[in-house]
Amino acid sequence: MRVAIDERKKRSLIRFYWKQGRRVLHRLQQPVIDMAPEIEPEELKRRVRYLMRPEVMSEYISGIWVKGGSIFAVDMAKKLHRIPRKQETSIDFWEDFFRRYTRERTAGITGEILDGQAQAVNSIIDRLLEEGMQRGIGVPEVQRAMRQDLLDALTEINKYQAERIARTEMIGASNTGSFEGAMESGLDIRKIWSTSGLKGTRDSHLYYESLKAVNMDYEYAPGLQYPGDPDGAPEEIINCRCTQLYDVD
Repeated sequence: MRVAIDERKKRSLIRFYWKQGRRVLHRLQQPVIDMAPEIEPEELKRRVRYLMRPEVMSEYISGIWVKGGSIFAVDMAKKLHRIPRKQETSIDFWEDFFRRYTRERTAGITGEILDGQAQAVNSIIDRLLEEGMQRGIGVPEVQRAMRQDLLDALTEINKYQAERIARTEMIGASNTGSFEGAMESGLDIRKIWSTSGLKGTRDSHLYYESLKAVNMDYEYAPGLQYPGDPDGAPEEIINCRCTQLYDVD
């Protein structure tokens, strides 16, 4: 018997966290935007990373994993058992599990996202300065317009950055939840990597799919036990659209 996660539910949660993520990114960037007219652009660039509050992003990331991981762990437990054990279908049990699971991981993910945000903001500042020079506008004039210019540029960028974050984290949370739910069952289960079939699928992921059913402890690559596995390399999991199927005897 082949068992899959609820793709419709996963897509719904990605859309929800995508919308929420745009608001989170704006909150994260707001201190930088507010300070832009107050200090010289090069000094602003040096302060960007320190002006962004990590707890704003870490709460968001943790929320995705606790909710998403728990939902898909419970769903998988229900699908695998006719009469599942109470623990396996307890949302409280799985929420506690994913709070512990993400405690250290969230800090690492947050740091990577904030580093990326700082690079994006500094690139925009550099572009605004260069455009000002090309128009014959001095740094003071660029600085006076910096707040609105930054806001406009970041609002546009946040549309796809929020989607990338929401998709990457929800894919990881949903597949981790289903994997942990399957492991908790104690049944004889094999896993199958399944790609989305969309253009741009990584060659490595097409290869993993070609392996068909493998043992649950099999690593497709170092640290990568399933699509979106946070222990996998970033180049394997960022923007991944793959999912995990389970073959149950």
